[in-house]
Amino acid sequence: MWKGCVVSVCSLVESIVGVDIVAADQGSVTRLLADLRRVRGWADSVEVAAAARLAELAQVSPSIFPERVVADSSCVSLLEAARGFDRAKTVEMIPELGAVLTVGDTSAGHVDVVTRALRDLDAEQRRRLAERGDVLALGAATLPRDEFAKAVRRELRQLCADDGMARLERQKRATRLRTWTDRETGMWCLRGEFDPESGLVLDRKLQTMLDSLFHDKTPQTAPMDPVSKQQHLRALALMALCAGKGGKVRTEVTVLIDAQTLLDGEHANTYVDLGLDIDLPVEAIRRMATSADVLTPVITAANGINLHLGRSKRLASRDQRRILRVMYPTCARPGCDVPFEKTEIHHIDWYGRDSGRTDIDVLAPLCHADHRDTHERRFALSIDRQRNLTVKHPDGTTMTTGPPKRGAR
Repeated sequence: MWKGCVVSVCSLVESIVGVDIVAADQGSVTRLLADLRRVRGWADSVEVAAAARLAELAQVSPSIFPERVVADSSCVSLLEAARGFDRAKTVEMIPELGAVLTVGDTSAGHVDVVTRALRDLDAEQRRRLAERGDVLALGAATLPRDEFAKAVRRELRQLCADDGMARLERQKRATRLRTWTDRETGMWCLRGEFDPESGLVLDRKLQTMLDSLFHDKTPQTAPMDPVSKQQHLRALALMALCAGKGGKVRTEVTVLIDAQTLLDGEHANTYVDLGLDIDLPVEAIRRMATSADVLTPVITAANGINLHLGRSKRLASRDQRRILRVMYPTCARPGCDVPFEKTEIHHIDWYGRDSGRTDIDVLAPLCHADHRDTHERRFALSIDRQRNLTVKHPDGTTMTTGPPKRGAR
């Protein structure tokens, strides 16, 4: 099928090569990126077709090790090479996905989402999911990968006859932890896979410990690169947990869920936000809710909680964080999708100044990078009484967002 797209791809490549990127305006760059996406999707489809053909050849000639052929010719690991064969099996089962990949309307990453979903299904469930190929193809062509993953999980919930608990039990049995020593670096390495329920709690314990240790200080061992720095701090937080320091810090997991779903089960307008890109059955959430040390309900200002601390405290209180968690699923800066659990609470009026207050109406969650940029004056934030947030850059350009899409309930 991909041969039929060669003329179109050649035209796209000519268009890409013809762009003067140095002089390009925003519209030209946007079109360039869209064209690159389509070419990349076509190239992914060619790799899938090549993997499928190698698998056929290996059936005839057992001496052929198809994954090794791909690894050697593409200079990738055997693990990466194996993904191409997994994708080939997926598009063979769901040809509609292969069709949108071939024309460049989706990516290999979208196909991988479906591949992972198929692993948890039996033969009959796979067949029923394949029958939804047109719906999956439409989602793969129109949704970002993270949103597509959520849509696929919704399909799986409707597909499975149980309430999701059987899948959770399978995931619990599949929980693994592997350790090894890297011979080149001499570093002791750790890799684990955990079921969503355990992973949610472990992630919150790790983040709570990280906040407790490094909220207002940074160890001298921390790298300068922001991403490497956060990875380093998380490693230190894990070591602190293993040393038993976690007992001194209360861990709280906040799950946002509408009351009807919690009481009666999923419905057409079910809303569940776990703070992580995972799927947890409603029954498991109910079970967690019985443990006050794990899951705590969101408390709003209507309960008489003091949300205006003035200058009596520098750090946002637990109740303030809960309400901000309801209003902001992600970093408050427009366009940033870092989840709330990975953000830091920023004083719009800096606390270091005489006017800085720890009041709910001047607090907003920012990811580490955006928090740093505000303090280094790469942009400034302001917020009005309706929580309209304005971001002003040094060159004078501004970005404005309306009030949070969700309010405290």
